[in-house]
Amino acid sequence: MFLRWSVMRTTMGNLLYNRDKNQEPRTTTTLSFRKMDTKRKISQSRKRQQQEADGDISNSWICKNPSCRANVPLDDCYCKWCSCCVCHAFDKTNDPTLWLVCESEKPNDVEFCGLSCHVECAFRKDMVWVNANGNLMKRDGYFCCYSCGKVSDILGFWKKQLVAAKDARRIDVLCYRIELSYRLLDGTSRFSELHEIVKEAKSKLEVEVGPLDGPCARNDRGIVSRLPVAMQVQELSSFAIRRAEYWSSSVARDLVPAACRFDFIDVAPRQVILRLIEHPSAEERGVKGYRLWCDKKGETPVDDQFDTDLSRGEAQRMRILFSDLEPCKEYIFRAVSYTRAGVLGHSIAGCFTKSIEIFQRSRGNSVDGIGERD
Repeated sequence: MFLRWSVMRTTMGNLLYNRDKNQEPRTTTTLSFRKMDTKRKISQSRKRQQQEADGDISNSWICKNPSCRANVPLDDCYCKWCSCCVCHAFDKTNDPTLWLVCESEKPNDVEFCGLSCHVECAFRKDMVWVNANGNLMKRDGYFCCYSCGKVSDILGFWKKQLVAAKDARRIDVLCYRIELSYRLLDGTSRFSELHEIVKEAKSKLEVEVGPLDGPCARNDRGIVSRLPVAMQVQELSSFAIRRAEYWSSSVARDLVPAACRFDFIDVAPRQVILRLIEHPSAEERGVKGYRLWCDKKGETPVDDQFDTDLSRGEAQRMRILFSDLEPCKEYIFRAVSYTRAGVLGHSIAGCFTKSIEIFQRSRGNSVDGIGERD
């Protein structure tokens, strides 16, 4: 019995030895390569599944924002779901209280695009209006959508800044929100009472931290509760919010509809060709025509000195030429729709004229390309 067990153990040992001798030795490098190959196959499989779920990827691209990952058409240069319509960038934090949104302000309103932009981008493009500009284009307490030109009330966004200031725990956050609230209504006559409250809060803060737009206030990571004037500033913020809510409930809101949309057909160094796209409600509202202004950025348009006055029929079929412009300059185009009763809506859009050198080079390349094909 012992002899038979010894023979069986010897035979099994020889078989195992021969099997291990014929196999490739399992070194650390071999195992690491196998793991990498497995990970690569899993990654390719997941990517293929994602592409199949998204449909035809040849006509779209995936948004680079990790929290969005939307399917964006190739014709769009930025993701309209999560990116700014001015700078085309997205924020990783994506704080909604720092974005201006073009949205409906009344029931059954369809004349809005739903896009959004950073509030600082809106300031840079002069899309925040706080000055009454003559009798024709009253622009006190509004912001204009950079994409579609819709004019919206800014009071709701202003209140969001004060809510953030009231709840702020860091000094830099408190200073920025108060300073932003001040800029939003600086120069207003329509909301002068509300602006004075924020002005007082701003003055109290500047006694402690210096100018609110300076580096000391912007980089102070201290705790708000340790600031001597913190309680007073936050009480003023709460009082301003209550006054704004009372003002909204007691005063009829003067909503300004959009006049039209701008379609820039051709942009050259010294001229711009565009056409106006009417909103669906133009006929229902009794729009009779449109008046257009074209000015350099920073210039103030004069009510009576408009560049073009078109009837509604002319605006629908005509291409409008603005000539004698300067190269490499930003121009602001404004449109006002009017009825028999007077001015109805406002719209605005910006455009950069091209450089002469770049324009000639691009036109020369296109001509060369046509000659080669012929």
